[in-house]
Amino acid sequence: MGADAARLGVRLHGVTLTLEAERRELIEYAREHLHGLVAEPVPEPDFLVRCHWSEGEWDPASNPFPAEQPLSVAGNRMLAGPDELVWLDTLRMKGLKLRFRRVGGRFVFDVAFRLRQRKGGNPPGYEYKKYFSLMSYLVYHPLLWYLETYRRWTVLHASVVDSPAGGIVIGGLGGVGKSTTAVALIQRPGLRLLSENLALTDGEFVYPCYEPVRLGQQTLALVGGEGLTPMTFPDSVKEKAHFHVATADAVERVPATLLVLPRFAPARYLKPLTPELAAAKVAAMNGLVRELDDYRWHASALDVTWPLEGRRGDAQATLRRLTERAACFELGIDRRAGVDAVVDDILGALPGAGVPTQAGRR
Repeated sequence: MGADAARLGVRLHGVTLTLEAERRELIEYAREHLHGLVAEPVPEPDFLVRCHWSEGEWDPASNPFPAEQPLSVAGNRMLAGPDELVWLDTLRMKGLKLRFRRVGGRFVFDVAFRLRQRKGGNPPGYEYKKYFSLMSYLVYHPLLWYLETYRRWTVLHASVVDSPAGGIVIGGLGGVGKSTTAVALIQRPGLRLLSENLALTDGEFVYPCYEPVRLGQQTLALVGGEGLTPMTFPDSVKEKAHFHVATADAVERVPATLLVLPRFAPARYLKPLTPELAAAKVAAMNGLVRELDDYRWHASALDVTWPLEGRRGDAQATLRRLTERAACFELGIDRRAGVDAVVDDILGALPGAGVPTQAGRR
């Protein structure tokens, strides 16, 4: 990177990352997107991540990174040397190439992205869609890999709400109402949203992973927007509104008190789950989520490069500890009953509150 490259410091649960890019608009977008994760850059971060942005036609086979040592073919679309892996085509995002290295004891990652012109030209602000997607490769994937590898934590696809009784974890597949339910919960006094999409757990506590909250206009009309601040983002390129949560960066961890797995159903119900069944369901759901599938793909490349780094924890054992500590329920959501009924059922399931009498049992 040149001397005029822009820099941004990031910190997640004590893990530090410095992001560099010569494209200052990308750094400013990252500052807005990451919000509470932004920190002053430290002299020796755990990760130095550099984004190389270019525009034009993309050649999946070319290597855009300067060759500092001889590399050999490590597999399809991959080149490798000692302490280095170059990934020429991830098959996840066209125009993306990655290089993983360790230099002087710290991780140095290079992310090259080439923006191609769409047929008929790119619409105004189109690059912001790519900025949004790049945040996973520039920031979230490295940090999640570090926390899983060195802390032995496990990533969850879940929303997390802090309550006076402890953490409410709303897990499940995409499209089952996690975000809607979480935002509806924080409209009640004493509740605040910590994570809308991803979280981590060590089996005892749940650790939020901050991302902007993404909501459609229909959801906002349904649940309201108390506690949410609109994120600056061009209206012409967003499919959902993006919001920040003011208190999300104030809580490092919460004890896991309640785990709820929602699904839409013809009748409202709340069904207790055994710890074993709940852990199995969470593991299976995590495996069906695109965000975690992309992350696992990325993490596997890092594990191939440094197979003996840290000690990756046993994810299933961690999930089992989590579900043994938390009260676990499958929640049937009847849309005809309204969102307040969903909130009442969840709050009623908190230990000490009593199972809500309105909800059916199975």
